[in-house]
Amino acid sequence: MASVEASGLSPLDFLTSLYRDETADLKDRAWAANAVAPFVHPRLAPTQQRITIALPDTSTADGVRDAIAAVIEAVSYGDLSPAEAQQLVAVIETQRKAIETADILPRLEKLEAAR
Repeated sequence: MASVEASGLSPLDFLTSLYRDETADLKDRAWAANAVAPFVHPRLAPTQQRITIALPDTSTADGVRDAIAAVIEAVSYGDLSPAEAQQLVAVIETQRKAIETADILPRLEKLEAAR
């Protein structure tokens, strides 16, 4: 089996030419086919799908807590996959951070004004 450097080909071109070479050793051809397959036939990315779940109002910290509990319950019933739940909780967590920031900012401004 010739080396990549000696052939002057890119690794992908070398592997492709090796698995197509009918005179090459069958084991070498099989190895090359396995090595080049992910580059020639990449895996399809999973498609995003919409999920529907009833959530409470998330405009308060208590609502955010209840929404996360609803997501966990949906996972326990098999209505959501753990991966879907993780993505949804990340969105809810962003809402929680926004609520927290909105609550902290006036308090911080009041403390700074008192100094």
